[in-house]
Amino acid sequence: MDDRVRVVVVDDQRLTRMYVDLFVKSSTRYEVAASIPFAEDALVWCRENEAELVIMDVVMERGIDGMSAAARLKREKPELKIILATSMAQPEWMRQAKAAGIDSFWYKEYSRLPLLEIMDRTMAGERVYDDRPPQATLGALPTNELSEREKSLLACLTLGIPNKEIAERLHLSPRTVKNYLDELMDKTGIHSRTELAVKASRLGLTEHTHTTKEERT
Repeated sequence: MDDRVRVVVVDDQRLTRMYVDLFVKSSTRYEVAASIPFAEDALVWCRENEAELVIMDVVMERGIDGMSAAARLKREKPELKIILATSMAQPEWMRQAKAAGIDSFWYKEYSRLPLLEIMDRTMAGERVYDDRPPQATLGALPTNELSEREKSLLACLTLGIPNKEIAERLHLSPRTVKNYLDELMDKTGIHSRTELAVKASRLGLTEHTHTTKEERT
């Protein structure tokens, strides 16, 4: 009977999924048990079938995201090894993965380690996280240089609300909001509200607080 490690590959980008599939198939130790485009479908498959390792992308075009799905799988099947993957330089996701008990994290385009080594070390019981994660940037500005106020402003921008409502949420005047926004555009080199919002969302900056009622009390 084949004793190769059964791997589930989850990525909504077809070419990336095919690449990882081929990589796994080229190994004598691993085999592709399933190749699935969306995290919610992977949850169902893993509940109904047996596998030892899941390689799952964080960002999904529809349904639940890979981070949420991986955390749920880890709670339901703690023995299942999971490698979260992303092509985005977003260190915050790595911190979230650690907190959720995910076994390893792979930066597809930035990793100093080959995927096969990460897989081998993960299956050996090691948690593999890059100690020098790539620096995410919003335009020309490294995200670690964003102030808390700027993060809150970006979070509000992703909601698509006007300056007046942003001002109410952040307890500022509309003019101050405009000044902050102009300064942020100068720092990043991005001179479109829509582009700022889209890029902030892709970087996971929408996870920052939207300044809710609880913050006012």
